Amino acid sequence: MEKNKLKEMVFAALFAALTAAVAWFKIPLPFTPVPITLQTLVVLMSGAMLGSYYGALSMIIYLVLGAIGLPVFAGGSSGIGALLGPTGGYLFSYPIAAFVIGKMLERKNLNKFLKYFSLIVIWILVVMVLADSVFRIGIMKLGKDVMVNILTQQQRITLIVMSAAVLFGLLWLVVYIKKLKALSLDAILAMFAGTLIIYIMGSIQGKFVTDLPWSAIFVGWVLPFIIGDTLKLLLAAWISNNFDVKKYMK
Repeated sequence: MEKNKLKEMVFAALFAALTAAVAWFKIPLPFTPVPITLQTLVVLMSGAMLGSYYGALSMIIYLVLGAIGLPVFAGGSSGIGALLGPTGGYLFSYPIAAFVIGKMLERKNLNKFLKYFSLIVIWILVVMVLADSVFRIGIMKLGKDVMVNILTQQQRITLIVMSAAVLFGLLWLVVYIKKLKALSLDAILAMFAGTLIIYIMGSIQGKFVTDLPWSAIFVGWVLPFIIGDTLKLLLAAWISNNFDVKKYMK
């Protein structure tokens, strides 16, 4: 029993190290402080491949290493300042997202509503912004806040249309993927839940640190990453379905 726990701890440490390794890949975007990175790919994989507890533990180890000053965050950054800065909410979300993904895959009896909830929420959000941008119906006016012109109108509409097209394609993919053995539908739906958690926690901290309107947070912190995160999600689902780490943890 103790030997098994030691193996599980080793794999948790390995996934923390893998997260640190891919964090050096960073593509800054001119209209948001949130860069394109690969950390979320490993976050999704850790929950699916290590399970809820050790997946979360791997991400906690990763955060501790960064908090004490090791350059393991995006682009080699580190320290408490990175955790408390405008993008720190994404980092804090990693253990929770990994735990939720693992728990959803461990509990096969979760009802269909819960499994599809995250996919539907993300899809509805994009459709709402698309409708507001095209038809000017005011959905993005939350309270007294209004849309901040982070992108030009043409760039914003192009980005929204592309994101909406990808998510419409995903609805078709969810139906079709049941016939494929290379990907697990349960893993994909669980990873959508984990991705939604990352978006929510990242957006909340971004809002309170920057004091931007919620509309600007959605456009700058969430919308530009949906397409890339979807591709990372599908890759993570394929890897977790074809490489059984748990057999080495026994």
